[in-house]
Amino acid sequence: MRKGRIDYRLQRRALLQQVQAGEVPLTDVQDAHRELVRAGTHIGHELDDLCPVCDSPQLRGVTYVFTGAAAKGKGEGGQAIPPAKLDATIRRYGDLKVYVVEVCLDCRWHHLLESFWELRDGRATG
Repeated sequence: MRKGRIDYRLQRRALLQQVQAGEVPLTDVQDAHRELVRAGTHIGHELDDLCPVCDSPQLRGVTYVFTGAAAKGKGEGGQAIPPAKLDATIRRYGDLKVYVVEVCLDCRWHHLLESFWELRDGRATG
């Protein structure tokens, strides 16, 4: 069960307007970490849109999950997983904090798209 969804698309649009106006240099938005690009390449899911910076079709969504104390901002970092494994991950670990980041494999643009809690719904897990 999804709770507390936050959509960051308005923030994304504002940032892109600042880039277009020359207020924010391209180097500030085309600096995705190599691990994010690697995750986008190997387990990212294709997005329907083109990259908003370079118009490349190589735009991917990367899903990160944080479990336990990390989900509450303490302890270890998160883990990138394929979206198809989200259900299995919640069955294994319980409540998750989920972040979806878009990344362009060509120009290294990246931006947080959304975050939400994926909560265990009370079903028995085996």
